[in-house]
Order: sequence, then C-alpha cells, then structure tokens
Amino acid sequence: MKITYENSWEYTDIHIDLPVPYEDNYQMRMLRANEIPGLAPVKGSGRDGSSRYTYRIRSGISIGKKYETGEMKKEDVHSLLDALLQTTEALQACMLSPDGLILTPEMIYTHGGKYQFCYLPAAEETCRVPLCRSFHTLTEYFVGRLDYHDTEGIFLVYRLHKETMKESYELRQILAECREEERQYRRESALREKKNYRREREKTETDRHPAEQPVLPEAPEKKGFIERAVSRFRTGRWGDWEDMITEMDD
Repeated sequence: MKITYENSWEYTDIHIDLPVPYEDNYQMRMLRANEIPGLAPVKGSGRDGSSRYTYRIRSGISIGKKYETGEMKKEDVHSLLDALLQTTEALQACMLSPDGLILTPEMIYTHGGKYQFCYLPAAEETCRVPLCRSFHTLTEYFVGRLDYHDTEGIFLVYRLHKETMKESYELRQILAECREEERQYRRESALREKKNYRREREKTETDRHPAEQPVLPEAPEKKGFIERAVSRFRTGRWGDWEDMITEMDD
C-alpha cells in the first residue's frame, strides 16, 4: 500500500495505490449509493493491473498532525471512539465490513469536534487489517499522546489497551464499563475530599481548644490503582506501558 497526498487551497486528496487490479465491486457501489456518517468520499480507478483510491478531505487536520505537539485528554478519546462506533454501525447497516476502515492517525481527520475516516473498498483481504487489530494499534498511539496529568484519561486508555489485546471484543461494552467505573471513581473522590475537609475542620477545632490527649499516628490512606498509576506516570517510574498493565493488575 502506497499513500500520497495532494494539497490544494480548498481540499486535500489522499491517494492509496494498491498492486491489485481495480474492481467496481459491491463495496464501491454501496459507498456511492449511500452517504455513510463519518466517511470521507472515495473514488476508485485502475491502471496496468493496479488500483487507486482517492479520498477528498475538504476541512480539518489529521489527528497525527493535531497531536504531534499536543496531548490527548479523556474527552478527545471518548469523542473519537463515539464517532468510530457510529461509523462502524452505519457500515454494518449497509452490509459493509468495518475491517475496511483505516485507523492510522494520519488517515483520521477531525474538524469542529467531528471525525472523518477513510474506508478501503478493496476486495483483497490482504490489503486490509482486521478492525480488532487496527484499533488495538490505535490505542498504542493514544498511550504515546496521552496527557499523564489526566487521571481519568489514564484509566480509560489503560482499559482500552488491555481489553483490546484479546482476539475479539465488544468496544461499545468496554466503553460503557469504563464510563461506569469513571463515575464510581468520581464518587469515591468526592467522598474522600469530604472526609479530608471534615478532618481539617476537626483539627482546627482541636488547635483552638487543645486537650491533653495522646497523639496517634493516622493510618495511611490506601491508594486505588488509578492513583498508583498517576503516581507512576508523574514520577517516571514505569519502564513502558506493558509494565504499567502488569503493575495495575496486581
């Protein structure tokens, strides 16, 4: 697969050249007949036993460019995944395999909070990467661009990376579980802050009215695995992401 870019003032054309004969197959006909949410428009052509697919991007920037110098947060990951789920469901409704989606950062475009994906309608399975595998590779990109001060972002990407190591998985279910665990984490954090506030008030009252009482050491508060993860990230005490997964599962 060879990818080239052709830029103009009004749009960018992305050309994908494949060393297989072009076919005006079922996939191409369905893409022409249906406006599928989240897909960049594509045209196909063939010459000398090879095929070319051209995608026209009229606005936006690839996430590869956007996060080249910036950092991803939890909200960025969630919005991208919500768009991906919507697009995969629309593809399935048209009897198109989501394996045709190209999930490399350079081929995913974003503008105004919306995303555009490129779909490869080639019939040759050797030209495609199964969606389960390509999405897991995308989670590795998230790891490298993550804002390590975003606690909930760390948790989300950790879960995505771990769960997508399996041969098959249900992304919508993983996201639903992540969101529920995020809500639980926020509830626990709120209770912890309330407890600390009450403790500070009691300490202030004690300082105003001291009494002869033995000072007992406070039991250290046990950190959850999310807090341990954040601590590891911020101090740089993880060799790599796989070490983090092993540590957090212990």
